[in-house]
Amino acid sequence: MSGDRADVRSIDVIDRFRANLVGFVDAGKAALLEAESDLDRTILWLDRDRVPHWNRQIRKRQELLVRAKSELYRKQMQSSAKGGRAGDSDERKNLQRAERRLEEARARLQATRSWMRRLERERTLYKAAVSPLASALDHELPGAVALLRKMSENLEAYTDLGAPDIARLFKDAGEGDPEASTRRSGTETRDAEPEGSEEEPQA
Repeated sequence: MSGDRADVRSIDVIDRFRANLVGFVDAGKAALLEAESDLDRTILWLDRDRVPHWNRQIRKRQELLVRAKSELYRKQMQSSAKGGRAGDSDERKNLQRAERRLEEARARLQATRSWMRRLERERTLYKAAVSPLASALDHELPGAVALLRKMSENLEAYTDLGAPDIARLFKDAGEGDPEASTRRSGTETRDAEPEGSEEEPQA
């Protein structure tokens, strides 16, 4: 005790720690949500944007390949009809370029689907890895915050209590009443006198 008040210190430290813990819980939840959202957005982008894009590119490049083959065939037919050999190097180059571009689009589609499967596996592994942290952020740490708040409230209530008034306690018990003391003393004196102590009358 210090003076007439309870000497309880560092309640403000408990409050600051509780505030920091609340900040950690909020930041942790936000970080987990952001990471999961990034994974979801990336997978969705691959599925809804890139896969359809490369499917369209494959169809388009297949058409270009068919056209390049037709142009080369026409060139060769013209050369045969004239009984000579016309140059078809440009048509052959166009055909090779169309084949390469088609293979590129097919490879990109395959890579996109492969990345989708990989990211889905990574998302599953990520959720399993952060599950203990997520559980702590959702349950254990909020419970600790509530416990710290209750602790702080109890300590503040304790510090508001003054030291007990000893004189009042004795007075309430009757020790501080002089008349009661005298009455008790007199009663004890009378009770202490032995029987037959009074002088007997002489004959």
